[in-house]
Amino acid sequence: MKNHPINNRIRRGTALLLCAALLLLCCACGRKTEESGVRTVRSVASRNTITSETTQPALHYLSASKGAGEKLAASGLIELYADKTTNSFSVVETTQQATWSALPTANDARTPNCPDAAVASLRVSGGTDIYLLNTQDHAVAFGKAGFSPQENGAVFTYDVFPDEKTAAKEQLSKTDIGFRLRVSVTLQDGSMLVTCTHENLTGNPDARIESISLLNYFGAYNDRSEADYLLVPDGSGAIIRTAHFDESFEALTYDVYGSDPATNRPAAAAALIPAFGMKHGNTAVVSLITKGDAAASIHAVKAQASGDYNRVYPGFTVTPTAYDGSTLSVSNSEMASEIELCYRFLSGKNATYAGLASACREQLIRNGMLSTKTVAVGDYLPFCLTLTGAVRKHFGPLAYTAALTTFEQANDMLVRMKNKGINNVNLRYTGAFTGGTEQTDIAKARLLTRLGGSKGLQALHDYIANQKMSLYLDVDLLSGAKGLAGSGAADLYKNPATFTPENSLADYLGEPRTPRSLRTFDQFSKLIVSVLSDTRYLAFSGFCLNDVGTLLYSDFSANGLLRDAAAERIRSAIPPLSTGRSTMAVGGNFYMLKNIDTIVDLPMKATAAQSGAYVSVPFVPLVLHGIVDYAGEAINTSTDLEETLLKYIEYGACPHFRWNYEPLVNNTQDDPYYYDNTINTAADFYARSNNALNDLRDARMTDHYAVADGVYCTEYDTGAMIYVNYTDSDYETLGVVVGARNFLRVH
Repeated sequence: MKNHPINNRIRRGTALLLCAALLLLCCACGRKTEESGVRTVRSVASRNTITSETTQPALHYLSASKGAGEKLAASGLIELYADKTTNSFSVVETTQQATWSALPTANDARTPNCPDAAVASLRVSGGTDIYLLNTQDHAVAFGKAGFSPQENGAVFTYDVFPDEKTAAKEQLSKTDIGFRLRVSVTLQDGSMLVTCTHENLTGNPDARIESISLLNYFGAYNDRSEADYLLVPDGSGAIIRTAHFDESFEALTYDVYGSDPATNRPAAAAALIPAFGMKHGNTAVVSLITKGDAAASIHAVKAQASGDYNRVYPGFTVTPTAYDGSTLSVSNSEMASEIELCYRFLSGKNATYAGLASACREQLIRNGMLSTKTVAVGDYLPFCLTLTGAVRKHFGPLAYTAALTTFEQANDMLVRMKNKGINNVNLRYTGAFTGGTEQTDIAKARLLTRLGGSKGLQALHDYIANQKMSLYLDVDLLSGAKGLAGSGAADLYKNPATFTPENSLADYLGEPRTPRSLRTFDQFSKLIVSVLSDTRYLAFSGFCLNDVGTLLYSDFSANGLLRDAAAERIRSAIPPLSTGRSTMAVGGNFYMLKNIDTIVDLPMKATAAQSGAYVSVPFVPLVLHGIVDYAGEAINTSTDLEETLLKYIEYGACPHFRWNYEPLVNNTQDDPYYYDNTINTAADFYARSNNALNDLRDARMTDHYAVADGVYCTEYDTGAMIYVNYTDSDYETLGVVVGARNFLRVH
């Protein structure tokens, strides 16, 4: 075994990987990190929320009769103007002469109903009370705002105070509350860059900005055009049709990269991509959060009455806080010290969500968030297969690990799949290490001998390599079922930080969904080296990063990092793991996709309830297609198998099934994970998907639209068009017929 040439090559290759990993990690460790996430705790019987007693409505909107204001800059097809009265700005898209304003525009004699419209709004903790402040009522109204031109733009400055008395002081004391916001607006290469920084003017240690909302009415409108919508990052993307009345619709919030389990805040819908936009008339805008994304949430408001506005905008957590009714915990460190957004404007035929996705993709590549590479097309489309190795079971008080798919059984399944024409498999093997799917601390976990050990894995890999397939070992880098005591992350209350992942197998096994401990980041670089060292003799194609793709959190332990710094630490750890190997990720949070080759469990629909006003669209696939291969959640776990198969074709996704060799229940027909139940369906769908999608894997998805109710078309830059018909009747278009509950590729 020791002299086997394959193993010798593995050892030499792994030695090179470890050297590369150490070099990359040393470079990463040399960067300046954020301050410790230690928090201040005080007993607080109650917290009062203090708002303005009076507002000046004229400072919250622009008058159409005054025009755009003072011209400051121009770039490409956009021009920047400033309004001195409100100390705000507008952008004019010159091909359509469309104005996009930071504040709503009054189009008639009526005063707009927008008392909360501002360039920026702040939620400030004043020690115990909460102050809701904004640039219009608490800076412009007090004469504490102004702007100065700069190259290609201007800097807008706001000294924000809770009351006029404090604003009028010549000398501020350390018990006062006051903050300076600088909002820089620059036109560059036809885009608008907006940056926001803040400064404590008084030095009051108890005065902290908890959160900032930026440009909460930018582009807001309240007319009703049938084609207008808000674009939100729900799942793979969704549009909110603003002309469709929906009395049940409520304002929505999306947490970029998911909620932070260490802050004990209510979870909102998760957003994979830090982007949002809107279409209004013949123009559209998309905004990409380029700094502060890990601290961001995105808010969408649909006009429900004549005085309301349709709008979508970002908010940012600056100082994490938590209050349980008696104890107030405040982080002593800040996130999002600098916020930056890039706005791209489109018009005419380009003003579609496909056009917005293309602009977003271009900017992500330019900023180094996505790779410039394209997918290497082979003879066959990848079939993504998730296999469960071992699971944790209980017998009374005793826990043990049971095998659901050994390495030998996995080999048998692949042979059978090959015989049915599934010729290219990306095999994600879960539960291969200590603890099975309830993986313990990966630094201490070892390959399970009950699955076949290293020899069994080697035999499986040999077959996979000979068939030009890929084998990914699933690892949890951020969490562990046990073994993190004393080194685990802490939440804002200084309790051990945990999260409970979804585990659909647990329901069938009758096992509880157990919380997992979260890792602190001070030894994260050493962990990566340890994982590479521990797996250097194992035969596999690459890692599947499980929790890294869906989980991001702050650590409030003594040496912890807040969420924005944690994102950078995680991002810098991925290149060593992917050096010389291909890499798979689960979920697909955009901050960590640069070195990822394949994504599984990419959402194929929005999480919010579908209605006439709220519609899923493939915004994320429009951004990603051609750069990485991706697959949605396992098809065989869906409630409507046929519709899910069609959705994969519509969204250009690779097939994905999740199977076990051993059944979970006695009646195998009731087990959706038992491979024998759906292997024939999988083989049939794979053949159809391979014919329709394989030669398009490196192509850009250029457009997507509804042809009719229940019929959609996806276009590619090769000229290929794929029609998907979800209805129960055939549909004829352009001289071709798309069968009921079927799809058709043209060209």
